[in-house]
Formats: sequence, structure tokens, C-alpha cells
Amino acid sequence: MREARDGIFTSEDTDLEIRRLFKEAQHLDWEPTKSHRFNVTIPPTVYPPREDTDLFAKRLILLGPGKGRKFLEIGCGTGALSILASSLGWKVSACDVNPYAVAASRGNLEANLQQGYVKEGGVGPETFPFKDKFDLIIWNLPYIPVNEIDTVLGPMEEAALVDTDNQGLAKRLLDCVNKNHLLATGGRILILGRANSIHSQDGFAARKWDELNFENGEQLQIVCLWRPYEKSTKKYVEKTGSTNDDLLSSNEEVGTHISTSWQDLGRGRRDRTWTSIDGCYAGSWVVAKSNEINPGLLQLSGGLAVLKSININQLNLKWPNDILLDGRKLCGILVEGRTTNNFTTAVLGIGINLNPSKEIQDFEMASLDEITDLDFDEIDSKLHCNIASLLEVGEYLPPVDFQAIKKDILLQMQKFGKPTYQGVTYDSFDLTDIGELILGNQIVDDGEKVEWN
Repeated sequence: MREARDGIFTSEDTDLEIRRLFKEAQHLDWEPTKSHRFNVTIPPTVYPPREDTDLFAKRLILLGPGKGRKFLEIGCGTGALSILASSLGWKVSACDVNPYAVAASRGNLEANLQQGYVKEGGVGPETFPFKDKFDLIIWNLPYIPVNEIDTVLGPMEEAALVDTDNQGLAKRLLDCVNKNHLLATGGRILILGRANSIHSQDGFAARKWDELNFENGEQLQIVCLWRPYEKSTKKYVEKTGSTNDDLLSSNEEVGTHISTSWQDLGRGRRDRTWTSIDGCYAGSWVVAKSNEINPGLLQLSGGLAVLKSININQLNLKWPNDILLDGRKLCGILVEGRTTNNFTTAVLGIGINLNPSKEIQDFEMASLDEITDLDFDEIDSKLHCNIASLLEVGEYLPPVDFQAIKKDILLQMQKFGKPTYQGVTYDSFDLTDIGELILGNQIVDDGEKVEWN
């Protein structure tokens, strides 16, 4: 394919596409699993069911019966996934910018004795074709960058694979969802795209659910997005003693969040005082209520959430609970628990210096305004989304993956340096499943005894 001067396709490509319209449609017995089989007609300019479609289909089946809940497919192509969703009991709506795809989806739904509303349109500057609230929204995202078209695509039959959007199609989708109020309370969005290309943003948490690996090394993933801790309380107070104490002294549900810009009884490990000044950030979350709590990994997950929220390479995670900027402390993380009748409530607290401080601490301090202009509300929203992305448990959510969390934490720790313990510097290290540091044959649970260089 040749790249046009002012766009992706040349006039010759357009001529080829017009010729293709006169070719005969293909017919396919699509069988994503042995229990689900449908016959679909595929016009020559419509994206056919492929491996990525099958991956999506298997996830829909695993979600179970739709029970009349509302389903929206964006970029429906032949309508294969909408047909499957209708057969599973979802109330289906679908759209596509390609009018031939709209016609194909309508015909294929009818031919397979399924029901759905299919309209022309999609995520873009035009008015979105639906105004309802949906319990499940899916999109098999165009995922191939423009600069790879020459090596990946033939003529335009595979244009549904191409991501030409500089802003990012995932972000445009979330903007569209927010603008049109498309997601119902407790609703989920499933996006299929390139590995590690879809993250929490715009008020949504995100977590990988399924993946598909190709022989050439390409990896696709289905990512689930949702509104974080949607049914829990989130509030701001002008001033308080300790946000951790506020939550530990009450009987709040998992996901409850409190934040303040002035905390005068904050503390770190070993009950050290974390002195807040006006304009600093302090926030706490109830992250677990169980008789099996893993405080070490919960605390390290808090550090990982901070790094993801600020997303600047200058920051380092110092095991077990500090975020440093150029060797100076920017942020502290502390998990505390309260046990009643063998049932523990775990609270994750995060304190960040947003502005320079004249307060005297027993360590050198850094401030967030040295490296970014994120304000209090922005950092609070990002932390809320990233903590939920890592730790929230709920119906129709991918399971929390502590092994993946531990792997990410180790990568951050390795970036920081090498640990020295009892006079010995270790070139490699690991973490136990509860977040303790493994150095050779020794397990260390006290960060005060470890130096990093």
C-alpha cells in the first residue's frame, strides 16, 4: 500500500476498493467454541472474524448470561460478536462507520435468528448513534500504527486494523463514553488492543483480562475498564489528624477513600511523624477486609500506584515504602490494619509533598512541583484509578494479579540500584509473596537495615 501525500490511502487504493465492492461476499461458519456456531456473510470490504474476534468471543462466553442487560459493540464488522451476545441473552446495540458492515451485521443477526439494533456511526466528531446506558461496551480496537501499514496490510480490506489517531482511540472512546453518559452504574468496558497500550485514564481503572500471542511476537490483550470503587464513599476534608486513623476508626467498606491537604498527625513506618503542610497531599483507602491480608504487597502496590500516577522516570521506588526523587523523599506509603474477631481491615495511606516544605524532617525532602504541574485533584483522581486497577475486587472484574504486581515492583526496584545488607552488596534480589526482600539465602523484612546504591 502506498501512503498518500495528505492521508493514508492513495487514489489508486480507492479505485481498488471500489472494484472490490463488486466481488462476491464470503460465507463463514464461525465457531468460537464447540458450543457456539453461527453462519456469517462477509462483504468484501468488511473485517471478517479472526483470532482476535475469537478471543473476544471466549471472554463474552465466560462472562455468562446477559439476562437482558444492555450490550454495545463499537466497530461491529460482520456482527459476529453482537450475534453471540444476543444468543447469550444480552440486549444488543451495535454500530460501525462502514455502511457495508452495518448492512452485514443486520443481515447476519436476522439470519442467525438473533436481535439487535445496528446503526451507522462510531467514535468520532459526529454525534454518537446511541444515547442509552450500557452494562457492557466492547470495541475490537484498530491497533496497527500507520507507520506499519506497508509491512502488515494489503489493500483496504484490513483497514479496520489501522490506528490513525494521534490522541489514541482508547482515549477517544472514554471521552465518548463520558460525554454521552453511555456506561451504566456497575458497567464494564472491554477493549481489545496491543499489549500494554491501554491504561487507567479519564476516571477509569483498567486491568488486563486475556491475551493472544502471535508467532511474530505480536501480543494482543483484552483490557477491562471500569469506574473505580463506584459504590464506595470518596470524600475530601480540609484538615484532619490522620486519614489512616479516620478510616480505621470507622467501619467503612472496601474502596472508601478520604483525602486532605493538611494532616497534622500523619505517620510513617516505626510510628515516625509525617508532618504535613498546607498544600500537601494525604490520602487513604480501605483496600481489603479479610482474615487473610497481605500488608507487604498491599504497601508495595501503593508505591506502584504512585509511580503509575505520576509516570515520570526520575522517580524511584525504595523498598519497602518510599518514593524518591534524586535521592530525596517525595512520598511515603503505609499500610495499617485493625483486627476485630479475626477479621482485619487494611488501610493504605499515601502522603506526597506537592510543594517545597520548610518543615524539619529527619530526611531530605523533594516536592512534586519540581517535575510536574499535577495538582491535588489530578493526583487524587489518578491514584484512585491506579489503586483500583491494582487491587479492586468485584463482579465481572479480572482477578487481582499479585504475581504481575510483584514483577512490576521488582522492575522498579532494580531500576533504583543494588541492595547492601550486613556489608554485602547483592547483584540480584527477589521478593517473597508477602513483599519481603530476598537476598541470597536470607529474607529481610526491615528496610532500615538495607542500603541501596
